[in-house]
Amino acid sequence: TNMKSTHRSSRMGAQSSRKSGMSTSQAGGGHSQAIVVIDPETGLEATPVSLLEIEPTVVQQQTGSLSPRSRESSDKLDSSSSAAFSKSGWSSDGTTTPTNAPFKEDEPDEKEPETISGPVAEAPQESPEKKKKKPLITLLADDPPKPTELQNEVAIVLSETSTTFILDLPSSCIADDDPDLDTIKKKNAAYLAMKKAKAGQDKYADRAMQTLNGANKNKDAQATPAPTQSVGVDVTNYEIHDAIQALKDGENEQEEEMMASNKPQGKSGGMDGLNAVQLLVGGKPDIAKAAESILGSANFKTALTAMERIVVQNIYHAQQLKYRDLLVEPPPEVSVKAPGARGGKLELLWSYECDLSKGRNVSCMAWNKLQPDLLAVGYGEFEFTKQGNGLVLFWSLKNPEYPMKVYRTECSVTSLAFADKSVNLLAVGLYDGTVAVYDVRKPEDKPVLESSYTGGKHSDCVWEVRWVDKGSERGEALVSVSSDGRVTQWSMSKGLEHTDLIKLKRVATHKKVANTKNEAFISRMASGMCADFNSKDSSLYIVGTEEGTMHKCSVSYNEQYLETYTGHSGPVYKVEWSPFLPSAFLSCSADWAIKLWHQEQDSAMLTMQSSADYVADIEWSPWVSTIFASVTGDGFVCIWDMSISTLDPIVTEKILPRKPSCIKFSPNSNVVVSGDNTGRVQVYRLSGIDDTQYTPEEQVARLEKALAAKDAAEG
Repeated sequence: TNMKSTHRSSRMGAQSSRKSGMSTSQAGGGHSQAIVVIDPETGLEATPVSLLEIEPTVVQQQTGSLSPRSRESSDKLDSSSSAAFSKSGWSSDGTTTPTNAPFKEDEPDEKEPETISGPVAEAPQESPEKKKKKPLITLLADDPPKPTELQNEVAIVLSETSTTFILDLPSSCIADDDPDLDTIKKKNAAYLAMKKAKAGQDKYADRAMQTLNGANKNKDAQATPAPTQSVGVDVTNYEIHDAIQALKDGENEQEEEMMASNKPQGKSGGMDGLNAVQLLVGGKPDIAKAAESILGSANFKTALTAMERIVVQNIYHAQQLKYRDLLVEPPPEVSVKAPGARGGKLELLWSYECDLSKGRNVSCMAWNKLQPDLLAVGYGEFEFTKQGNGLVLFWSLKNPEYPMKVYRTECSVTSLAFADKSVNLLAVGLYDGTVAVYDVRKPEDKPVLESSYTGGKHSDCVWEVRWVDKGSERGEALVSVSSDGRVTQWSMSKGLEHTDLIKLKRVATHKKVANTKNEAFISRMASGMCADFNSKDSSLYIVGTEEGTMHKCSVSYNEQYLETYTGHSGPVYKVEWSPFLPSAFLSCSADWAIKLWHQEQDSAMLTMQSSADYVADIEWSPWVSTIFASVTGDGFVCIWDMSISTLDPIVTEKILPRKPSCIKFSPNSNVVVSGDNTGRVQVYRLSGIDDTQYTPEEQVARLEKALAAKDAAEG
């Protein structure tokens, strides 16, 4: 029985070697050998079997049920085999050496192993000493393998089989980068030449056939986006100061090197302070040139500007505190006032005036939307006989004595407007019909855009310029009103392109003068004097004309008016929508009157008059819906509050002999600025009026209440 078991183990070991892809010589070195593992506890074979294919004759069971003792023996066999597979005779440190057991070759190799029939005999019980023995590895060979042979590498080569094509349709197209491209082109050319040569033969015939075109393919390639990185740096004020100082030091070193190169060298290689003073007094060319370079340097001008502002701030410190309402004054004596009492007051803080503006007429003013303390003032004459060059000065609180920037124009400036979104753009209308756009960030005083006669320039004075928001996609557009009868919109997308919104025409409101049958075409055009766009609907606007009528127009209709308002008997100098009630607007005229209108009515709802001269300008208050300001030709600056009175202004300031020409409310303080015909812009602090902060609904209710109570106020 032992011989049969050993022989069968040898056969199975050989089979395992063949199934694992190795010959016996590879498995055991140079000799034909196989490894058989015997469990010393049970005496059964525990040789590992390949997991890819298990020999079914390793353990062949008898058909039918097994006895309990057979099941126990089978369980022991399985457990011992797994234990033998996991517990090799080779320890982790490699100290265990396989032993060699005797091998008997009594039976031939060709004899198949006998099948065990019947119940499996139970293995005899072994002593505890045998159980403690480790599994042994029996080599079926005379000589054990050498350690170096056990470490030999086995090379496994994977090869690809030949490809068999079941269906192959050759393509009728060829790629441009194919190496056979030239050959194919030559064959095609030869075929075309042969076809052309046979065209005149009798046997030649043209026949059409349908061919399949190659299918188009869209190939997408996925690429990894370029890596990005966000870097943030914390910078203190000290580091910024040091960086700027380093730049200044570099410029100073260049100036010092230039000065050193211009110094005359004596015996000692230098000169003392007395000689330097003498050279300066004597006016030596080299020293004079160096002094001129220093006086003309940008750093020197910046230092002078900063020093000038410091000195001026010391002079106007108290007035600037009042401008900001930061100076706390002692309260006056308490006096009981009746409701509606007029206790307003205009206090002059300072005047914007310099040698450049003296003797000039202040024609227009505009506040910057981003820097509310920056005021642009235009200077120019309204009369044709007094025409000359124009001027635009930029005044600021930093220096009331001298402007920050100066723009000079060839003719009088008649209108100004800062853009609402692009706050660095300033639109300027001139007396000769030119519309110019300046970029206040640039140091030069040349416009970035300017209208020309070939580009739709106005043929007469431009009295009004307005910026209109067209939305996020179209941006802002510039609209100008001229006395040539055109209301023109300017686009800056490709230069300064113009589009006429409407051409104003006269409306028959008075009897015509006789002998007008040969009336020229220009006489049927109305001269535009002013315009304003609705704060709620930017497509609606009001235009005031020289004949005294006002027209409500839309940007969608360029041939007709939506509504015409008549009531003034002289030129309309200013028209302005209410910032709180979009349906109401104010107008002033040369007929001495100020009128309040509602867009749904063709007649004025309120008429106010404070003097016997023309009203040059009006302005709504940005704080209270019932308050507005006006200036008249007889030298009065007036503040009106319609909730108190519609007959007389609540505040009046007389500035004769000067004549005020325009007025503006400050957008960030309770201040009013007024320009006159002497080139002076006076800054007034407004006190003693209603400064309550109302909600938008309350503002509308106050103005509607003033309109509804007009009859009682006039009575």
